[in-house]
Amino acid sequence: MEMNGSAIVAMVGKNCVAIATDKRLGQQALTVDMGFEKVFPVTDSMYIGLAGLATDVKTLRDRFRMR
Repeated sequence: MEMNGSAIVAMVGKNCVAIATDKRLGQQALTVDMGFEKVFPVTDSMYIGLAGLATDVKTLRDRFRMR
């Protein structure tokens, strides 16, 4: 089964940064989860937002945590 994530938007301003996500996870027209995490810390001052298939998001998240 393919569980698809949705959009991530990031913006930068003067002395600030914001990342907004839609935390829903779905399969076609069906919403499966409303709290799927998509923004992860890479370092103390760097975060990454990942959208797409849930399996890909989890794989990349785990790879970033290993490093």
